[in-house]
Amino acid sequence: MKTITALSYFHRKIGPIVFYAYPENLLDEQLSLRIANIMDQTVSEGFFTHSFENRKSMNYYFEIRSDWARGNKEMLMVSIVFERQISPDLEANVFTLCSEFSEKLLTNENIFTAFYINDINNFDEKDKDLIISNNSLIKLWVKELYWAVLEETRERSEEEKIATMLNKKHVFSTLRKLSKGPVTLEGLREWFDDHFPELSFKELIDTLVEKQFIFINQIGIVEKYVLLLKEVNAERIPPDSVIEYIEESPEQVERELIDLLLPKVQDYFSIYENNTKEELEDDTYTLFQIVSDPKKYNVLSELRNGLISKDNLPKLVSKRTLEYLNTSLNFLKKHDIIEELKFKNKRYIVLKTNIQITTSFPEYLRKLLPKEG
Repeated sequence: MKTITALSYFHRKIGPIVFYAYPENLLDEQLSLRIANIMDQTVSEGFFTHSFENRKSMNYYFEIRSDWARGNKEMLMVSIVFERQISPDLEANVFTLCSEFSEKLLTNENIFTAFYINDINNFDEKDKDLIISNNSLIKLWVKELYWAVLEETRERSEEEKIATMLNKKHVFSTLRKLSKGPVTLEGLREWFDDHFPELSFKELIDTLVEKQFIFINQIGIVEKYVLLLKEVNAERIPPDSVIEYIEESPEQVERELIDLLLPKVQDYFSIYENNTKEELEDDTYTLFQIVSDPKKYNVLSELRNGLISKDNLPKLVSKRTLEYLNTSLNFLKKHDIIEELKFKNKRYIVLKTNIQITTSFPEYLRKLLPKEG
């Protein structure tokens, strides 16, 4: 499903024009005219939706102060165009992102200069520098808005959905306890209330039954047992896809990087394979936390497909976003998910250990199955 983020600027001489869009190649002339017409019909500041053909646009019209415009105001509209229907909850999230985007422009007193990029030859050198700088900044902000919207509205992968459940300590611990064998419902309730007194046992059980993680089996009139139906695990595996990518793409990344990466991967897994059961369980919980966190998962997904040049990051994102990204990178590095390699005076971020989430028949039940042959 395609999503487009566009910022429209109302030029008082020639009418509304699309100032910038991301991804640029998706904004054709017909769609540009549609967005321009929507803006033409807008009379007051605020958020509104508009449907046409198989598309739905969410628009936020606002004004910013300007030293160069008549009336000292520039009229702007940010539009998010979807080729699918969006739920009311996601719509509210998009509204929040658009509102934050407008606040970003409103708090930058010189940002209005960006909208004069097409008239730049009519300004002196000092103003030209301002125009170019702020023009680049808004392009960056529109791109960031696109990725923020995508993060909020994209369909979560199956591994993310599972990890989002298992990253809660009470869910993780309960399923681990049940993996050892059936437990009476009352016995499980006592254990749960002792470990998580502030949480609802009934709510947990209802959720696990609904998601088909457990089954409640009644024996006789009174006794009820809780049986685990599927065991979920998160483990580390070697980053084979990344190594293959480097081997097959010598024109993009020097193959000598493999010589730097492989020993680090091998050293890590030689230690990982000897971890105790308790260490592996703690690590599994950390892996669920990583996959369930959209920002960390986005980094993981990107690195599964190749490398990231760390030196280029400041050019690709704003200072604020870079701070958030660096926080995620530091966490992933601390927990040996990524490795930073230096090669020919350049720094690369590489996947050191990939994460694999699996579901299986509980081990205690597998042991009861008849052996083949």
